[in-house]
Amino acid sequence: MKFRSKARGALRVAALGAALAALPGCGMVYKTTGDVLISYGRAEMVPYLMTYQDVGMACATGEALTPLLLSFEAVGSHPDKLATLVYTVAATCTEALALEEELRYMRAIKEGRVTEAQDARSRQKELAEISARRQYEAYSRTVGEFGEADNGKCPRLRNDFDEMVWMIGQVSGVQSLLNDATADTTVGVPRDVAAKVERGLACLDNEKWWGVPRGGRAALWNILPMLKPDNADAWAELERATRIGFEQGVRLPSALYAISAYSVGDDDRVRRAIREFANNDTHLDPNYAMIDAIAHSLIKGISDRMWTEATGKRTPYGGLGTFWDDTRSSGPAINIDDLL
Repeated sequence: MKFRSKARGALRVAALGAALAALPGCGMVYKTTGDVLISYGRAEMVPYLMTYQDVGMACATGEALTPLLLSFEAVGSHPDKLATLVYTVAATCTEALALEEELRYMRAIKEGRVTEAQDARSRQKELAEISARRQYEAYSRTVGEFGEADNGKCPRLRNDFDEMVWMIGQVSGVQSLLNDATADTTVGVPRDVAAKVERGLACLDNEKWWGVPRGGRAALWNILPMLKPDNADAWAELERATRIGFEQGVRLPSALYAISAYSVGDDDRVRRAIREFANNDTHLDPNYAMIDAIAHSLIKGISDRMWTEATGKRTPYGGLGTFWDDTRSSGPAINIDDLL
């Protein structure tokens, strides 16, 4: 009996030793798997996802893949570039939910339902906080991978993929600031992110990237005038960027124009931006359909806020680019019920 007990003990020790010896091999297998996943994501998944027009699909992809992708950091893989993208699209989920709560708040205020308004505002802030955390993580990953643009020096961006990641990371940095402000600065996104993004966008070719670099900088000049260079005309820059975006079939600069105008309360420019966006929905670039679809969701969000504040209802289905007080050139008002 003692012999069998000793034998079993020896077997346990041997098994434990074998398991421990196998661990480094498992780590190598996991790292290889992570490297392959990251390579596949960059070469195949991202270009494929960019052709989708379904922002909800991108949102679900971001929320589902981010934990899996980032877990490979523990075994030595480096997913920072893809992390920028998946965190950014994951934030579209919570931003959409936050918008719904904002609209609910506006309806409740309009109808005098104070308790519901308070509840909606609290939920909006919770979701804005999550969005800000995701977007700031996307920005931080970008900076972690490439470094910062400073003193006129730009990071080394080796190819189109690097440039796209850099651009999306910079835009996410600005979005994180805006959402953090909504969430009462709970996340604590540094205030100097705006100035860093303004410098960072200058590292990209404006014509190549649909006018977004100059358009994004000009939008920041309007929101934060202390960043504007002497003699710069922010609205002229935004208008040029918008034209480039329309010509190249990616309307993100138009959305930046609308966001900038809405932020400073310029109702005429907001309406013009929304109308022009809606009227330039043909000849879109199919290779970047997702970027344009995200721009559409941003424009639609502004339109829904304006409609809800005025009427208690969001933009009618198929009515983007119209407003409740529109009149035809012949004189009579548009029948909004026709749009419903």
